[in-house]
Amino acid sequence: MAISDEEATQVIASIEKALSQESLEPGRDAIADFLQQWRAEIEAGRPIDRKLKVAESPGLDELAGVPRARTSSTGEFVGKKDYRPTEQLDLLLEALGLSFVAPPMMAARFLETVERYRVDEAKDSPTTISLAPTGEVGEPALQLDRATIDQAAEAVISLSRVLDELSRETGIRDRLTEVEEIA
Repeated sequence: MAISDEEATQVIASIEKALSQESLEPGRDAIADFLQQWRAEIEAGRPIDRKLKVAESPGLDELAGVPRARTSSTGEFVGKKDYRPTEQLDLLLEALGLSFVAPPMMAARFLETVERYRVDEAKDSPTTISLAPTGEVGEPALQLDRATIDQAAEAVISLSRVLDELSRETGIRDRLTEVEEIA
C-alpha cells in the first residue's frame, strides 16, 4: 500500500516526537543532532539547476545609425524544490537506518572478515579489533569484540523492526535492516 502525503506527514510528526523525547535521555545527544541535520537537509530541498536566457534590447549603433544585432545572455541559477512528505519520510527512514542500524551491521561484518582470515594459532582466543584515530599511535580509541557488537546490535533491533515495518507498510521501499540476524 502506498502512503499519501498526509499520512506521511503524520508518520513524520510521530517519529519526530518520539525521537525528541528519546533525545532527552542521558547519553542520547546524537539523536538531537541527527534530527537537526535531517531537518536542515529537508529545509535545503532538492537543488534544481536552471538556465535562464535574457534577451537584451539591441539598441542603435550611434556611429553607423543602424540597429545593433540582437544579443542575449544566459545565466545559471540554482533553485530548490521542496521534498514531498513521502520523500521526507523516505529520507528520514533511510537516515535512521544508516545512522543507528548500519554501524552494528558493519562492525559485525568487519569482525567476521577479520575472523575468517586469522591465523590458526589465534583462532582459539576471542577476536578483538582495536581502532585508533588516523595518524595517532598509542591507546586505541575504540575496541570491538563479539560481545560489544552483539550488545550494539541488540540495542537497535527494535528500531530495525520498526524501520522495516514502516518501509513495507508505506510502500516506500525495502531497506537493509538485517541486524536481527547478526545478534
